[in-house]
Order: sequence, then structure tokens, then C-alpha cells
Amino acid sequence: MIMKVFFDTNVIIDAITERNVSFKNSRNLIIKAANESIDGYICSTQITDIYYILRKYITDSNARKMIIRSILETFKVLPLLPSDLQYVLNSKITDFEDAILEEVAKVNMIKSIVTNNKKDFKESTLTIYSPEELNLLTGLDEYK
Repeated sequence: MIMKVFFDTNVIIDAITERNVSFKNSRNLIIKAANESIDGYICSTQITDIYYILRKYITDSNARKMIIRSILETFKVLPLLPSDLQYVLNSKITDFEDAILEEVAKVNMIKSIVTNNKKDFKESTLTIYSPEELNLLTGLDEYK
């Protein structure tokens, strides 16, 4: 059975921009999602966040749109429903965006999140992995 994993925005941004010293772990997981050796999920709200953050690193809007197209081909994009927001407002996770990710994952029966900020999810009821931990768990394949 293929593992279902919800990706935090920071993992995707790190893989694209190489802004973190461990970007290779993030990139490797995205390649695994593209190759369907793991099921990668994101929330529709992350698309606008990613596009906005990428403006700092990539000035060409067409290049940013190409990246978004690639993300849409790689990940299954899940909606944020108004009913989800009621639960988010009562979440023990204090970061609003992280609480949204957790709720969308839970509603869609995804039991794990990969993030570079595990501390932000310390109140989560899901299993939280760093990119390095998830790579070890899913196999050490390294893509260039």
C-alpha cells in the first residue's frame, strides 16, 4: 500500500528554491510523489501561498506558473471547505495555516504530514515527519 503524505508548504518551497541545507530531502520526496511511490497531497490554499513566496526567488511570472503547473501534476490537491474552518478555529495548533493543513489531511484520512517545522505541529494528532525522516522511512533512493 502506498503511503499517503500531506506536504507542508515549506517542504515544497525548500525543494524548489534550495533555501534550506536539507533541500535534497525535500526534493527527493517530491520526486517520489511525482513517481507515485508515495501519494502526495496539498491543500488548494497552498497554491496561492507557494506562488506568492516564489516571487521572492523567481522574478519571471511564466516560470512561476510553470512551477505551479508541475505542482498540480505532482500532487493531489484537496479543497478547504467552510466546514473545515470551524474545526481549524478550535485547533490546538496555534499557527492558522498549519491548523488548516492538519484539518484537511484529517478530513481526507491522511495520517501523516511532512514539514520542516515539526515543532509547529507538536499539538497535532497526526504523525509528523521531517523530510529526512520520511525519506528514511520510504527508502533511501536519492534522485539528482
